[in-house]
Amino acid sequence: EFGRPYNRRIVLESIRLHGPIARGNIAKRVGLTVQTVSTIVRELEEHGYVLSMREEPRGRGLPPATLRINPEGGYAVG
Repeated sequence: EFGRPYNRRIVLESIRLHGPIARGNIAKRVGLTVQTVSTIVRELEEHGYVLSMREEPRGRGLPPATLRINPEGGYAVG
């Protein structure tokens, strides 16, 4: 799929620049659906590039999981 590498890159960049950040906030920032962001995030987690963390509840309901770059997940040169 043509747009897939681009979408993966903008999601990863959004996490890098604005993390920790929730999937819904990424979707709003980059103009993708939450479902698309969730699919991309799942792939990034499987490859060890991002970590999903959940804050302790401070009231009713579960807070959304936030995503951040895994410092052990790899690097790029150049």
